[in-house]
Amino acid sequence: MSTSLVVSNRPLRIGIDGRALQGQRSGVGRYVWELCRGLDRLLPNARFFIYSHLPLEMPVTAGRWQLRLDSHPLAPRMKAIAWLKLRAGALCRQDALDLFWGTCSFLPSLPRGVRTVVTVYDLNYRLVPETMERSHQIAYALFFRRDVLRAGTLVAISRGTSERLRGFLGRAADQIVRPAVDEAFSPAPAAAIEACLARHSLKRPYLLAVGTWEPRKNLELLIETVRDMKQEGLFPVHRLALVGRSGWKNSRLAELVARHSDWVLPLGYVPDEEMPALYTGAEAFVFPSIYEGFGIPVLEARACGTPVVATDIPELREAGGEDAIYIQPTASGLREGLLRVLQNPPGRRGRPTSLPTWEEGARTLATVFSAALPAHFGENGRLADGRKGKDADGRDTP
Repeated sequence: MSTSLVVSNRPLRIGIDGRALQGQRSGVGRYVWELCRGLDRLLPNARFFIYSHLPLEMPVTAGRWQLRLDSHPLAPRMKAIAWLKLRAGALCRQDALDLFWGTCSFLPSLPRGVRTVVTVYDLNYRLVPETMERSHQIAYALFFRRDVLRAGTLVAISRGTSERLRGFLGRAADQIVRPAVDEAFSPAPAAAIEACLARHSLKRPYLLAVGTWEPRKNLELLIETVRDMKQEGLFPVHRLALVGRSGWKNSRLAELVARHSDWVLPLGYVPDEEMPALYTGAEAFVFPSIYEGFGIPVLEARACGTPVVATDIPELREAGGEDAIYIQPTASGLREGLLRVLQNPPGRRGRPTSLPTWEEGARTLATVFSAALPAHFGENGRLADGRKGKDADGRDTP
């Protein structure tokens, strides 16, 4: 039976940190976008307030969703974390929130009584701080530990991230809400592949890498390894396609791309609707990151049946399952993985069954919200579709 969600004769009021939705959507932005769309279906009587200091595209355009864009003239010039800490709380107080979802690991100053849910994606600041921008290093050093420990409910995107939180901060996640892929990420037909490759002036055979141009993605080493293998005659005609926007600390990467422009093709940002064709057409998808909190591109490539070579860490094994070739993120590890693809191709697979879906993730997150506000939800904490959420192992949440 469907249950309405009402607090004191008014709709539940949920605030959301909207900074991940600014600009072109990367992994975190897509995660927040998709879960917001699921929450809209599962909590039809709630009102949602998305807070931002920059314009953004709303994930839902219904009247129950409101963009709270800071009108202060200095807001657009502020660093994102400074704005959240100094300005967002005042906007939240105007909206009499019941719950705030900290989508980017941090919380603003909130009135007493507002329940809080914080999502943590990774622990870059502890494991690979040298790969981060200086402003991010400072922000995490100042606020991450405090905000994680004061969160009413802590959500992680992988079991590996949850365990690292337990080790570093003494608090594991209360719930796991993994990233997902929708049905569009499936093996693409030949005609769609050829049309996509023609649009990007890309020819087969090619290797594919996806990620922001920043040190943690290890793209410099990937280019150097493929270059050395080419010089040995191992990849004489293969190209390397790079999907992803420019990030930070990447001047040497840009130089490498320019120096090898005859076989390295920087495609920049590619919209989601074109990615299944790019994945399916690739000889292999290579993801040599030094560290990740999960690895959405690994899951996407796997859904498209593409052979995957990925760094051997628990978080990426959660994304790649048993289908991937796992390596150390070193020159020898990359070489070994690429040779396995070249000499013993694992072959194409259909779309795996039992991949996580955004609907399942949104249902689990909505159930997290219901647990944070038990008096405000209907009987047994059930959602608008009459179902409960699932935990990380696929069981009904209590």
